[in-house]
Amino acid sequence: MKTKIAILVLIAFSIISCKKHKTAEEKILTSFEQLTAGNQRFLSGKSAHPRQNKKTVLANQDGQKPFAVVITCSDSRVSPEIVFDQGIGDLFVIRNAGNLISDIDMGSIEYAVQHLDTKLIVVLGHTECGAIKAYINDKDGSYKKHFNHIDNIVETISQEKEEIDADKLTPKATNYLGAINSNIEHSLKLIQDNPIVKEHHVKIVSMRYDVHTGKVVEL
Repeated sequence: MKTKIAILVLIAFSIISCKKHKTAEEKILTSFEQLTAGNQRFLSGKSAHPRQNKKTVLANQDGQKPFAVVITCSDSRVSPEIVFDQGIGDLFVIRNAGNLISDIDMGSIEYAVQHLDTKLIVVLGHTECGAIKAYINDKDGSYKKHFNHIDNIVETISQEKEEIDADKLTPKATNYLGAINSNIEHSLKLIQDNPIVKEHHVKIVSMRYDVHTGKVVEL
């Protein structure tokens, strides 16, 4: 009798565990669909501007539960809440020139994953990126002559393994889109290797925004 009870308990725990895992997968899928659907609304001129009012401010005043982390560029033409048609409390956005991942950016990601239980991370690069253009136009490390913080951005991109490998196959001067994609891929891999992100079974997606059309595509 005791053996049967033990087996039933194990089965019950297994079912509960499977349901939790399925719920996590469904949550990720729903989050991704929210982003893609929002971009479609934006593209078609039917943005709903959801949760952009005082009521939402009050609803979130005691805490936040963003459904996605978005790491993107500081470029003024790339605003995640607008291009994905989302509102207050929906997205945990991290921005800097070139959507790079510094220790502080990684700490911000860890916070969203560990403390806000966010299950989807998007690395969102974009066309006409000034940081990538600076990297492409740099010749023989000439950026080092300026001795300013912008140089640090260019140097960081130039040292990315994905950029180096891409440049070997196709010279960066003629591979602008490839350089953008390589930069996105580098940030993606850094996040994938993070132990906290791994532990929480987070989905990481690379995407690119086109400043000419407003469209976001998954890479």
